[in-house]
Amino acid sequence: MNQITALWSFAVFLASVFAALLAGVTFEPKYSKRARYPLWALAAVVSYAATYFAYTIDLTNDAFGILGLSAIVTLMVCLLYKGTLSSKIFVSLTACLIANVCTFMFCGTTDALLAGRLGLIQVSPYEVPNILFFIGIKIVVYSIIFFVYFHFMCKHFKGIIESLQGKMSTFIAAPAVSHVGFYVINLFSNANGIFPGSTWFFPLYLTVCIIFVIEFVLIFHSILSVAREMKSSAELNVATNIQKSMLPCIFPAFPERCEFDIYATMDPAKEVGGDFYDFFMVDDRHLAIVMADVSGKGVPAALFMVIGKTLIKDHTLPDRDLGEVFSKVNNLLCESNSEGLFITAFEGVLDLVTGEFNFVNAGHEMPFICKAGGDFEPYKIRPGFVLAGMEDMKYKAGTMQLEPGDKIFQYTDGVTEATNANNELYGMERLGAILNKVKDETPHGILPAIKEDIDKFVGEAPQFDDITMLCLEYKERMEVAE
Repeated sequence: MNQITALWSFAVFLASVFAALLAGVTFEPKYSKRARYPLWALAAVVSYAATYFAYTIDLTNDAFGILGLSAIVTLMVCLLYKGTLSSKIFVSLTACLIANVCTFMFCGTTDALLAGRLGLIQVSPYEVPNILFFIGIKIVVYSIIFFVYFHFMCKHFKGIIESLQGKMSTFIAAPAVSHVGFYVINLFSNANGIFPGSTWFFPLYLTVCIIFVIEFVLIFHSILSVAREMKSSAELNVATNIQKSMLPCIFPAFPERCEFDIYATMDPAKEVGGDFYDFFMVDDRHLAIVMADVSGKGVPAALFMVIGKTLIKDHTLPDRDLGEVFSKVNNLLCESNSEGLFITAFEGVLDLVTGEFNFVNAGHEMPFICKAGGDFEPYKIRPGFVLAGMEDMKYKAGTMQLEPGDKIFQYTDGVTEATNANNELYGMERLGAILNKVKDETPHGILPAIKEDIDKFVGEAPQFDDITMLCLEYKERMEVAE
């Protein structure tokens, strides 16, 4: 009996060795081989001794063989290898579950089909010839599966774990519960005498193993889907940061200039947006502001935004008519517009000496103007055609006179078309009302107040469009040395 117990314990112990090898090659070790191998050897001795002791009590109860050995393998992997705790637990439990499934799906069923015909089972499967045959099958099956995993699957699996940043806690429950389920099935079959050679052994374990294989497929499909989503999210986060870095975002923007104050914000509806703003000094006495909205959302709109922003800034030159600027930019955008996008845009250039404000509008929203001591009111401008919509369009610039203390507020339609849960639009009237409540604030105070009012109006409804705003205050005339 001791010989049978020793051999059966070794047969079961082999599954934990196989699982440890699978988990070990998946992670980078914390310690050198000199430190790692003795610890694994000690764990192996303890595991085998505990397995042997468990089977001396009951040879048909695999509680320790299925649950206890899995716990030891998991503990050793957590102690000896690098990686997040959740990833090490998941991989260890999954490796142990793979070992158990392979044992019954390939080894157990092979034993059931061949052992009886070869005369290896006389009374019980727990006989020396059959156990030796079973051990031989295990060594062959485990070797083949380990070879396939190490050479073809390990690198891919590591990549999935890395793409998830090691955050595998969501998936731990599946292999953990499966271990318990596997033990319960094994306990049921042993209690009812369903052993290799019996009528029900082969169909029972083949069915159970197929179920677990399907479970493996579903688990790894779920992991792969999450990994892809996280990768896409990471790439979009990079795109978001790149886009934000392309917009002026350091305020005060021109701390050395006392003639004006300017502030702008953009809140994209998606990770990257199609709106953009810009402001820059054309020369020492001229400040340009740009507000634009690209049709569409997401990455294509963001890429087209980059092109449009660059072209507008590059073609805005001292003493150049803004109508000519937009006419030139329009033709260039039409040449590189394979996606059929278009841009609504507003550009204005303020002469800091005279207060003259030249502007051009390509299908964009009308700005609000607040004269010193007055209220914000929409400045009705006849909009031109959108940019990139049709070649050889001619745009006409307009002019208004600003005085010190005047403010200009420009925005995209994401502001006025913000929608609440009742499908009501925020609208021009509400925008004008909040502007006049905060008209005495600086641009840095006006924009957050408007955004807060929009958020209050929208409530829990999702944001469908980018919300972009810019406010310019002309504070004093620039003195020109005679």
